[in-house]
Amino acid sequence: MLQESLLITRISLVSATLLYTSYLDWKYREVDDKAWIISGVLATVLTVFDLAYKWTMDKLLLSILSIGFSSGLAFGFYFLGLYGGADAKAILIVSLGLPLHQPDRSLHPFTGLATLTNGLIFSLILPLTILIYNLTQLIRKRDIFEGFHHESTIRKFFALMFGVRLKNTRNRKFWFLMEEADHTRRFKFGLFSPELSEIDRDDVWATPGIPLLIFITAGFLYYIFLGDISYTFFRTLLQTPNLRS
Repeated sequence: MLQESLLITRISLVSATLLYTSYLDWKYREVDDKAWIISGVLATVLTVFDLAYKWTMDKLLLSILSIGFSSGLAFGFYFLGLYGGADAKAILIVSLGLPLHQPDRSLHPFTGLATLTNGLIFSLILPLTILIYNLTQLIRKRDIFEGFHHESTIRKFFALMFGVRLKNTRNRKFWFLMEEADHTRRFKFGLFSPELSEIDRDDVWATPGIPLLIFITAGFLYYIFLGDISYTFFRTLLQTPNLRS
């Protein structure tokens, strides 16, 4: 009974932290380190208490491995410039607060790793949505590539996935410039840079600045309630259809 209550408390703490920091990241584009520090300390205390309550060497080693591997991978992506520090800290909090948890539909019990993979998969929804929107613009015969016809086909394809042509964009909040101009306008795909250009003019290609932290939060909640998306994918891939004789 105590262990079940402790599990609910840990899940609630991590969920509340991710939801709160996602809100801060969405509204202000920054998260105060105090939020990470306070939740990190509480998460660590709860996990230590859980390990002490029902201690086994296997559980201890797996918890250490989960925290080390998941947070190491998350911060590795950060140092490579693939996303911001808040995203890496979120995975660290998940790993500290709930290093091991394995729903029915999961490939492994490493919560931080599953949260990261779920979040990255969810983030793919955004470029797919942008691509569909842009294709509808092309079907309607709108010249969204006006001024960019000199760009290569592959660069135009990337533009279709990561940005949209907006007429009224000056000072629009949470959109960033996806082009640059010297003598000729060109696409600029610095999408993983933490310093994206603010929009100071109209009729430009822009990319939406939706924080990855929101997708990571969705990835954690999905894992807790439904499981690992990768598990569903591999199970569907490897499942052999039943043949009727």
